[in-house]
Amino acid sequence: MRSIVVLTVGFAIAAMLVVRSLPEGDAHADVLVVKTQEVQSISIDGGRGFPLSQIRDALQTKIGSIVDPAKLEQDRVAVLRELTMRGYLSATVSAPVVTYGPEGGVYIVFDVERGPLFHIRNVTFAGDHWSEAGVVPLASGDEARGDRLARVRKAAEETLARHGKHLQVHVEITTDAADAMIDVRLTTR
Repeated sequence: MRSIVVLTVGFAIAAMLVVRSLPEGDAHADVLVVKTQEVQSISIDGGRGFPLSQIRDALQTKIGSIVDPAKLEQDRVAVLRELTMRGYLSATVSAPVVTYGPEGGVYIVFDVERGPLFHIRNVTFAGDHWSEAGVVPLASGDEARGDRLARVRKAAEETLARHGKHLQVHVEITTDAADAMIDVRLTTR
């Protein structure tokens, strides 16, 4: 018991000496701030005339978000999908280059090779009731845009349905990469 009292008094004296030896006034400490891996910049390098705003809307990764390698791969696929929907059927999108800044910020670059804009060479029809489908607004020389093909397919189905023909319209595409052309076959079933 006596040793506990001696130790307690010894600690109290040591604490008083430490407190008295501290400098008077405000105490300052350097604080090490480590920023998280927030995305500071996203670049899509693909040349002039590139539809950047529409492609950025398709990305999951946004400025200010935390970098996520799985999302970056999904973003690469989304950029490729947007380009093919716009008629760039031979486009390639490299894995993103991720650079870490000195304070933890992340800078991302997607390198895109668009290739040529594909066009429609031929449009053919198969199946029944095309005479009741109305005018199908596709012609040789049109841009091979996936969104346009989808609208044409839907419009043909709706027109057929108004005429009592509840058929599905399927779009088949044959690609000629050497000439940057596609052949479109619309089939009712």
